[in-house]
Amino acid sequence: MTDAASPPGPSASASLPHAPLTEAPLQREQVLALARLAHLDISPAEVDRLTGDLANILAYVRQLEALDVSDVPPTAQILLARSPLREDAEIPSFPQDTALAEAPRVQDGGFTVPTFVDEG
Repeated sequence: MTDAASPPGPSASASLPHAPLTEAPLQREQVLALARLAHLDISPAEVDRLTGDLANILAYVRQLEALDVSDVPPTAQILLARSPLREDAEIPSFPQDTALAEAPRVQDGGFTVPTFVDEG
């Protein structure tokens, strides 16, 4: 058993829980169910194309799952610990009345835009 404070060993990835991919071919109904879950409206032609594309992706993932990586050490994190950000600095800008002069609608000193989020 690995101590929670110590980094995982080389075989830690082998013990991660995951659902193995089945060999059953991907069905149109599964793609349609995924599209419904993602709120995607896809045409019958797109369903056929996506079924093939996703089947190819899953076949590739099956190949990756079959690889023995027990002797491969965990990959080190290559991202920087902190993103290199510039310092915030106030810079000259348009006066508010100039920025809003050409706006079709203004309210409370700001731009007014149509509602575009449907929360229903």
